[in-house]
Amino acid sequence: MVYFLNMLLNELNQIYVDNIKKYRNLKKLSQAELSEKVEITEKYLSAIETGKKWGSFETLVSLANALEVEPYELLLPNSQSASYDTKRTRSLMKRLRSNVADLMDTLEDYLGE
Repeated sequence: MVYFLNMLLNELNQIYVDNIKKYRNLKKLSQAELSEKVEITEKYLSAIETGKKWGSFETLVSLANALEVEPYELLLPNSQSASYDTKRTRSLMKRLRSNVADLMDTLEDYLGE
């Protein structure tokens, strides 16, 4: 179970890292510029972009806002496209918030042991 959880977390983390870099580059923002918009240190953003840190859910939302994407788009594999159907998006965001919070709690519990 722990191996499976680590594998899923590693895959999700890589998707998250890749998407932050992709959207930052599309916006032509440096790490310094993005970190200023998100109000985190450049060092912390670097740790997120290298997969060393996840950041809080609030950081994910702040990154998404600064990159002008929906938070869930930072967690979508490149093979999936975002749908902007408002009702569907709201439903997905509600589920994602719950799942990400549970996932982060599980990760924190696991790393804390």
